[in-house]
Amino acid sequence: MSVHPKALHCGIDFGTINSSLSISLGKIPQSIPLDPQNTNPFVFKSLIYFNPQNQYFLSSDAISHYLNDLKNFPSKPLRLKYTGRFIKTFGPSTGSGVGPPIFVPEIIEVDDSGRGRLLQSLKSVLTSSSFTGTKIFEQFYSLEDLLTILLSQIKIRAESQIKHSLESVVIGRPVRYVGSSQDKTAINRMTKIAKKSGFKNIHFEFEPVGAALNYGLNVVKNQKILVFDFGGGTLDVCIMKFPEKKVIAVSGRPIGGDLLNSHLIKSKVIHYFGANTIINGKMPFPRHHFSAFNSWYQTTLQKTVKNIGNLEDLAIKSNNPALVRNLINLINNDYGFDFFRTIDQTKINLSSTAQELFDFSRPGLSIQEPISRSDFEHSIADDLQDSRQCIFDSLSLANLKPENIDQVILTGGSSQIPIFIDMITKIFTQQKLVTSDHFTAVAQGLALRAEEVFS
Repeated sequence: MSVHPKALHCGIDFGTINSSLSISLGKIPQSIPLDPQNTNPFVFKSLIYFNPQNQYFLSSDAISHYLNDLKNFPSKPLRLKYTGRFIKTFGPSTGSGVGPPIFVPEIIEVDDSGRGRLLQSLKSVLTSSSFTGTKIFEQFYSLEDLLTILLSQIKIRAESQIKHSLESVVIGRPVRYVGSSQDKTAINRMTKIAKKSGFKNIHFEFEPVGAALNYGLNVVKNQKILVFDFGGGTLDVCIMKFPEKKVIAVSGRPIGGDLLNSHLIKSKVIHYFGANTIINGKMPFPRHHFSAFNSWYQTTLQKTVKNIGNLEDLAIKSNNPALVRNLINLINNDYGFDFFRTIDQTKINLSSTAQELFDFSRPGLSIQEPISRSDFEHSIADDLQDSRQCIFDSLSLANLKPENIDQVILTGGSSQIPIFIDMITKIFTQQKLVTSDHFTAVAQGLALRAEEVFS
């Protein structure tokens, strides 16, 4: 690849699920291949896999190492281990206040299987002040450490392709971060992460603005466009006026493909995991155990000695122990990632077929459930309505009506789900819809912004 050496700036779409990087020189954006192993080499999967030796692997390499280790290292129950250290805490409260200080032995859970830990969706906890990091094989990594691993590797891989360093960056951000309204916390953290990754000059831009700038590159006639950016983690809507490149309104929701997957699971397959069983002949199965199906990563967090012990007890007391054991096997065997990947592919297939068989057969767990497109659409009815409201929120902020919008740009993988396209078509008409590259349009527009900001 030959790139002009003056292109020292770039745009990065740092996504919850997928990331991409582009550069621009002379208003010509160019996507940079970051992962030759991926089906789309311009997409870098936002994944880290740590093995027990604390080696880490990224993107497609992370998936291959993770699945290979699951295949070659049988699952083993976690065991409790005394570290030899003591933790200072406080005894029971007294009439005068806090109890006396006491020291208790530090007990940790140990996985002897030889399997590692796969991490994804780290961006979704950027707003959480309570999540500072996690311990991986007895070594603590802050959230900033983990995201720096991802962002710095994106930078390094791009630099190896273009044969020079990248000093300045425009990083995309959602209109509304997942988790809370503490956007300032997320931006402060991302600024530190970008600096630790080696960038000297850092600017942030709304992700849908990036997609709009990419579309509007050659627009010379007056147009008002609306971008519907619907990815794995968030939904963002932006209205811009061209050729002025003026942002008129933005709105967003913490809705994405991951959430749709979770709702489909809870609607169609959760009964295979004890959802309708009765405990002790009278009590419903405790619903809090189904937080395991909020995301595949939540499934991994359920793998604790205490939780598995509780589930084993519930299986004994259940009127259908086999279904509860399905949940135990899903968690104990680390099937979460593969399970969610299978439901995601089922969802994708339903975009082109009326019915699909969800088929997940692994040792100790076998599920075959036909799912129709209408089943899926029913499971996400609230998300559809929320996304519709997001569009009208942006129109209201811009003081515009649907007929005032000249073009509607669809980007992000979830924007291609038929029921969302139908909803947008009914609002704006089919003739106004324009499909951009789902995975690189945002980064290309951010690169154009970087050229404006840093040149």
